[in-house]
Amino acid sequence: MVICRGELVLRNPTNEQLADCLGFNESIDQTQMRDVVIIGAGPAGLAAAVYGASEGLDVLVLETSSPGGQAGSSSRIENYLGFPTGISGRELAGRAYTAGGEVRRADAHRQGDATHV
Repeated sequence: MVICRGELVLRNPTNEQLADCLGFNESIDQTQMRDVVIIGAGPAGLAAAVYGASEGLDVLVLETSSPGGQAGSSSRIENYLGFPTGISGRELAGRAYTAGGEVRRADAHRQGDATHV
């Protein structure tokens, strides 16, 4: 059970329901020019977002599932840069989200050889 923003009670919510509740699934303003758009919020995408945002760039991360990618569900990630004693995937994703750019859920679909978001 999750109480979202002190107003809404979600029982056994899906990732999409949680993202909606937290405002991650708001529509993307396609007229807004971004400095960097990153496809995928795995460890590499989150790191790129953190470094881009730290340089003052307007960063947008598109992800179809949840921040952290497959690593986000790992109980322990060892030998990751900056965490010599290890870190959980959830904590890594949370720290990157806090420090990084804007993360949006995007449904990607394939058409021919190109992926459109």
